Amino acid sequence: MNSSLPTERHITLIIHLTNSIFPLLILPLATIGNSLCFLVFCRPKFQKRLTRTSSVCVRLLCINDLILLYLFIIDIFLKVYMKPPIRIYSTPTGCRLYKCIRYSILDFSAYIQLGLTTDRFICCVYHTYYSRWRKRNYLFYLLGIAFVCIFAKNSSFLSPSYGYYSINTSNNHTTVKCSVKIKAIYFTMYMAYGQSLIDMIFITCIPFFLILYFNSRILRQVVRLRTECWSTFTRIMHIAPARSESSFSLSTNIPAYGTANTTVIITAHRARHRRLHLTFALGCISFIFMFSTAPYKIFKIIERHDKVIRDQHKHGAQKSVHILFAEVIIDCFVYLSCSTPFFVCFATSSIFRDELRRVFQ
Repeated sequence: MNSSLPTERHITLIIHLTNSIFPLLILPLATIGNSLCFLVFCRPKFQKRLTRTSSVCVRLLCINDLILLYLFIIDIFLKVYMKPPIRIYSTPTGCRLYKCIRYSILDFSAYIQLGLTTDRFICCVYHTYYSRWRKRNYLFYLLGIAFVCIFAKNSSFLSPSYGYYSINTSNNHTTVKCSVKIKAIYFTMYMAYGQSLIDMIFITCIPFFLILYFNSRILRQVVRLRTECWSTFTRIMHIAPARSESSFSLSTNIPAYGTANTTVIITAHRARHRRLHLTFALGCISFIFMFSTAPYKIFKIIERHDKVIRDQHKHGAQKSVHILFAEVIIDCFVYLSCSTPFFVCFATSSIFRDELRRVFQ
C-alpha cells in the first residue's frame, strides 16, 4: 500500500502538468488553424460544382471542432488555474446542459465526417449521380436528421437524475457533481450500458466502418483514374529528342482535324482531376478522426462501468488515479482531432496552399 503512494503522487503530478500545459499549446494552434481553414474553403475556388458541398462540410467541421475544443478546454482551465478550483457549470442544471451540448457536438463530428466522406464517394465513384445528389441537398437533410437524433439521444443528460449537489462534511463546502445520482440505480444502469451500447453502434461502429469503406473505394478510384490519365496523355503526346544534346522538343501526333477530340479528352480528365483533388486530404482527416475519437468512446464505456462499481460497492468513491490518468490521455487525443483539418489540408493539398497564399495577398 505504501509503495503505491509515490506512484500515485507521480501520476497526479503528470495529470496536473498535462492539464496545465497541453491545452495552452493546442488552443491557439487549433483556433488559428480552423479559422484559416474556414476562410480558405470560403474561397471561390472551392465553390465550384464539384467541391461546393464538401467545402460546406469542411467549414461546418471547423466550427464544430472549435466549439467542442473550447467547451473542453475552458472547463479544464477553470479547474486547474482557479483557486479554489471551479467548473464551467455551477448548478446541476448547468451541468446537464453542458454535458448534453458537449456530447451532442462530439457525436455530430462523426456524422459530419461521414457526410464529407459520402459526398466525396459519390462525386468520385458514382459521379453520374452527383449532380442530382448535390442539387437536391440530400446531404444536408441527412445531417439535419442525424443531429436531431443525436440530440434526442443525449437528452438523457437533461434528466433530473443527472447532476446533484454534494456537501463535503470536513469543510461544509458544497460542490456540483456532474454525474448520475447514486440513488438512481436504474438510470445509472441505462447510462452505463444502454447509452454506451447506442454510442458504440450508432456513433462509433456504423460511421467509422462506412468512412473506412468509402475511403477505400475512393482510394482505388483515385489510383485507377490517375493511371488512365497518364496513359491517355502518353497516347496524345510524345517527347522527341531534339538535335541539340542539351534540350528536347515537345511534339504531338495529333492531326488538325483531331484537335477538338483531344480538347474533349483533356477537359474530361481535368474534370476528373477536380473531383479527386481534395480527396486525399479529406480522407486523411477522416482517418485521423477515426483513430483519435474511437478510443474516447471506448474509454467512456469503461468509465461508466467504473461509476456503477463505485456507486454500488464503494459508496460513491472518487475516481481512481489510473482512471483520471487515462481520461487525460484520451482527452488529449480529442484535442488533437479538433486541430488537425488545417494542418492535414496544408500538408497534402497544393490547391489549399495556393488559396491560403491568396488569402493574405
